[in-house]
Amino acid sequence: MPLDPTTRESLLAAIPEAAGRGRKALEDWDAVSDSLCDANHEPLDDRYDAREHQRDAEAWAAFEPFLDHGPELLAQAEEDFRALHQDYENPDFETIARRRSQLTALHEAVEGGRQERAAWEYAEEMVLPDHPKSAEFRHRAEILRNAEGWHYALAFADNADVLVEIDQATRARAGTGGGRTAQAEAARARSTTAAAPTASPTAPPGPSRSAPSGPERRHRAR
Repeated sequence: MPLDPTTRESLLAAIPEAAGRGRKALEDWDAVSDSLCDANHEPLDDRYDAREHQRDAEAWAAFEPFLDHGPELLAQAEEDFRALHQDYENPDFETIARRRSQLTALHEAVEGGRQERAAWEYAEEMVLPDHPKSAEFRHRAEILRNAEGWHYALAFADNADVLVEIDQATRARAGTGGGRTAQAEAARARSTTAAAPTASPTAPPGPSRSAPSGPERRHRAR
């Protein structure tokens, strides 16, 4: 089912900031990970795991809001992608190939993220509220979800910009088409005005005549 325009616009507007947060989680980790290891790249102490868990949680938090409507968002992007690149002999083949690769990565990321979230939700349902270790279990389940979702969250951060790019290209394409139509309508109006007969000042007024009218529809390839 297609997304309603308001939800879609909201998700697209949130992508740059969310993707930036995901990439920053990796950059911040890269900046400190070596300092938490010895010369053989083995963790020095528990700080390594704690910082890795923080990285995973930050990336998941940026990614998770797109899981609910990710499939619909991607379906619209795929439709727009096909409309933009119906002719695969397009000279800009590198752009086509890049966008195709990014969309494939996003499909895998969203599907994988939804599976990890479903597994976590199932684990949450299994927790007995009055069990003395329920809080510990929930904490470990979140750590596992975030760790397993790290790869998907990072793939989303690295490729989500293509959704905005395709949307902007689609809008530009529609705007260009609208401009051509406006010019054609203006030219038609000028032509009609120039061809209109001039009434004789001595001729008696005749019956009112009006040009046939009707809705004009412009078809555009989708």
